[in-house]
Formats: sequence, structure tokens, C-alpha cells
Amino acid sequence: MRLPSTPRIVLYALAAAVGLALIVAASTSGAAFGAYNVAWDGTSDFRDLADQQTDSRVVLDADPYERGGANETVAVVLAPTAPYSEEDARRVREFVTAGGTLVIADDFGPAGNALLDGVGASARFNRTALRDERHYYRAPSLPVATNVSETRYTRGVDRLTLNRGTAIDAGNATVVATTSPFAYLDRNGTGSLSTGDELGAYAVVTTESVGEGRVIAIGDPSLFINAMLSQPDNTAFATAVFDAHDRALLDYSHAGEQPPLAVAALRFNSSTALQLGGGALGIGIVWGRAWLFTRLAVALQWPLSWVLSPEQRRRLPTWLRSGVNDSRPVDEAAILDTLRERYPEWSEARLRSIMTDVLFDQNRDDVDE
Repeated sequence: MRLPSTPRIVLYALAAAVGLALIVAASTSGAAFGAYNVAWDGTSDFRDLADQQTDSRVVLDADPYERGGANETVAVVLAPTAPYSEEDARRVREFVTAGGTLVIADDFGPAGNALLDGVGASARFNRTALRDERHYYRAPSLPVATNVSETRYTRGVDRLTLNRGTAIDAGNATVVATTSPFAYLDRNGTGSLSTGDELGAYAVVTTESVGEGRVIAIGDPSLFINAMLSQPDNTAFATAVFDAHDRALLDYSHAGEQPPLAVAALRFNSSTALQLGGGALGIGIVWGRAWLFTRLAVALQWPLSWVLSPEQRRRLPTWLRSGVNDSRPVDEAAILDTLRERYPEWSEARLRSIMTDVLFDQNRDDVDE
């Protein structure tokens, strides 16, 4: 067999590399907090953790909130970049009041507070940078919440490591985690403790009942990004939240663009019509393969045994297998007449070659059986 030339091999390798790059680009995202972003600011590890601990799914619209099973289900909203419409907020609110748990993690944007208000929660994100000059990770802008109450959502959690988060104005909610008493809100944006900044223990996680369900507010979505999830005790916190439920909805419906291939897969998995259509297409491809290979073999004068299995050869078109599938003597003249009628442009030698190959394959199959 003649091997491809070096330039052709290089061309094939380049084409493969470009194809692989396009697939990776279409299946990953560079968006901050993105479920398919594997970089330091993505949440792909958080998504994997949800898969390990619960029956989880990424959702790109509010429809799944209405599909029942609110009890034992937790929905997680991280840093929404756009406000929920009135209709979408209604769906989320009804999910919570029916017994679902909603986790909203946000810091400086307005969409988080709008969603809290829309579902009937009293907690609000302060939206001012939180700092701690005593208890921090790497810098005062990454404060450590050192006071964590024991709840079903904080089992095994002694502290939380924040990354440029904010405080929560608790309202009627119960405070679950606070900073050390040396934290402050940098209201004038100086990046240091200034006159008028008040030291104190600021709430960073709250929980409150809404109807039959619960709303958990977290003042820093960066707790769950890839670079911070492994910091004390962020993984334990996320694990405890998931372990308290059987199912999880990772709501990225208002969190910016998602990669096209991931979106397509999610749409396919959530649509019965698409799944049925895909199944029908797959069946058609499988059953049509024998016909396609047969046509190629006839057109190119390949031996059919090169491209078809015995089972596939048994499913050859009737016109090509006429007189071959039973025990009666084969009428070679009839087969040749059929081939001449269907392919008048072919030479006599070619017609006889095709007929001989088909008969040879059939005889060999009969011996094997």
C-alpha cells in the first residue's frame, strides 16, 4: 500500500488540529462563573461536584422550575448578569414556595437583589467590597469568614474563604456565617481601612424560609470558582448543600453566553421530540449503511466482502440478491439481464464480475453457517 506523502500527512495533521480546536472552542466557555469554563474563574469543578453528589443538570431557562419535584431539589444561581423577567421570577418563586431550596450567590450586580425580591426573600446583598485586615487569604480583599453556625448546609464547615465578596443585609433571615470582628465595608473604595469604615462581623451567608421552601443568600459567588473551591472550607460547604438534596438545578439562564455544543446537548436532553428524531435518524443511518456500502462497492467494483459483514450481505437489495436466498439453482442469465437493464452503460465484463462476486459471497456465507 502506498503511504501518503509528507506534505499530505502535514495537511491531514493540520486539518485534525483545526477540527479539534473548533470542537474545544464550541464546547467550552471563557465567561466568568461559566459552567463550562475550565479556567481559574470558571465553575466547571463546581458542576462536576454537583454531578457527583446529586442528580444534577445545567438549565438555560426557567422551565425546569415548573416540572415538579420541588421538594428535595436545590437550585443554584451564581452571579446573574441579567435580571429575571417577571414570568421567570414567578416560576422561581413558585418553586421555592412549593418546597424547593434556592441558593443565590452574588456580590455587586443588581440582578441578585432583584431575584431575592422577586421570590419574596428579605435578605439583600450590600454590594460594597468587604475586607478584613486580620483574617484573610493572600490579601485583605479575600477575607475569611471565621464564624460559621452549625446547620444542615454547613456540616463539616469551620470557615469560608471569600474572593472580593460583599456583606449581606440579613433582614429577617438567619445569619449562618460571618467574618471576623475585624472586617469592614470599603465604602469609599480606598482599598484600606479609612475614617468612617466600621469594623465588625459582617454576614456573608444567610438562610430564610419562604413558603414551604428556603432561600440561601451567599455574598460571594467566587466561593465556587475553580481557583477558590479548594480553599477552606468551600468544597465542604458546596458538598453539604448538595448532600441535603436529591436533585440540583444549576441555573445559568441569566449568566451570559454558553458554548454552542453544550447548549445543543442541553436542548437535546430536555426535548423529547428532538430525542425521538435523533433516534429515528440513528436507526436510518444504521439500516442505510449496508445499502450505501453496496452501492459504493458496485460503482467501484470492490469485492463486497471487503466492506460488508455476512449479516449486511444478507440484507443486500432484492434486485442484487434475486435467486440467491433460497436453495433453488441460481439463474445467472436472469441476474445478468437484470444488471444489463439497470446499468446499460456498463461493460459485459464488469457485469459478470459483479455477479460473480455476489454469488461467491453468498456461497461462502452458506458454508460458514
